[in-house]
Amino acid sequence: MQNGNIVKGYQGIMDLDLSLIDPKFHKEVVIQHMKDIDEYKREQLERPVKLRYDTAIMHAHNIIELDRRAAEQLRKDAIQLQNQKDKQREDIIKRIEELKKIYNK
Repeated sequence: MQNGNIVKGYQGIMDLDLSLIDPKFHKEVVIQHMKDIDEYKREQLERPVKLRYDTAIMHAHNIIELDRRAAEQLRKDAIQLQNQKDKQREDIIKRIEELKKIYNK
């Protein structure tokens, strides 16, 4: 649970950095941190499922993933459209060159 001067947090509670805290207070601060985590867990269980941290975070992650997929699809569509336009330009240039050959004889 403790890594060097960092004590892991839990979901909505950030990690506790002990590096700037006087070592004589570390034990007290860690105990308080653990109490805060326990209190947070109790509060989350009392909330309706829709209002819990897990649900809100999952919802946010889903929105981010949908946005990422949409942006990727837009990028692919833009590349496909550009390729189509390039092909059309190449076809037009090719026809012009063929017509020049026919009429410049």
